[in-house]
Amino acid sequence: MQRTENSGKKEGFEDKKQTEEKENSILSSLVQEIRNDFGLAIENIEVKDVRIGLAYTGVLLSEGYGGVACTPLYEFSGCSTMNFSDTLKGKTAGKIIELILSKNLLEAAVGIATINAIFNMLRDLKPENFPASDTDVLDLIRPEDRVAMVGYFGSLVPKILEITDKLTVLEKRDIEAAKIRTLPSENAGEILPASDVIILSASTLANRTFDGLLDLRGAAREVVLLGPSTPLYPKTFFERGVTAVMGTHILDPWTMLTVVSEAGGTKKLHKYCGEKVAFITQDRLI
Repeated sequence: MQRTENSGKKEGFEDKKQTEEKENSILSSLVQEIRNDFGLAIENIEVKDVRIGLAYTGVLLSEGYGGVACTPLYEFSGCSTMNFSDTLKGKTAGKIIELILSKNLLEAAVGIATINAIFNMLRDLKPENFPASDTDVLDLIRPEDRVAMVGYFGSLVPKILEITDKLTVLEKRDIEAAKIRTLPSENAGEILPASDVIILSASTLANRTFDGLLDLRGAAREVVLLGPSTPLYPKTFFERGVTAVMGTHILDPWTMLTVVSEAGGTKKLHKYCGEKVAFITQDRLI
């Protein structure tokens, strides 16, 4: 009986700990920021279309704004797909953004894409709160820097190697690329604390690793969140130690839906329907 009681106490403690971690997560903070900014008006915004492609997931809002998120195919397995009991199209944005907290990673991707669409809308409503920068991620790297990249950005790697040869890529997939050091994602605890520049793929939001990786940043001078999945709401990330938020502003949501449906990747998003956007904190380490 004593063993059962102790077991119950331990399970209760673990449940409480998981609840606290969920409430303090970056994803929960983003949902709360949206509700703070929009209030009840968020329930008047409708999700008009949802596309889940092989590369990206796209969402179109009734106000004509769109957003994307990386489709987490590498983290997703099993016969079931979406656990959502009804169609997503026609639901309020206030309901769909809650999917960001779902344990189902496909649902979480839909939630992130919806949040990204809402932040694109918010930038138009309050442009003074979103002073963008023309800084490129390469501008933040010095020749002596040790750079850690979580998630493989194939087009970026050779450009970084022109600046420094001290690059380590942490990736779940097998990467066949010469001249770069690649390690499994599980080695983050060894690599990130010793890095000067950390580049985090925005896919770490959907696969729930962002918060844990950020805790390993050590004394890194720059922590960059990068990729089209990046929510363009820098304040929340800056408060947690990120120094640069670099994502994609969807300019043509209808074309974006076509690109997503046709399994288009980052290059096609930027070519046909989006532009790169960067935000740099003025408080980052010099």
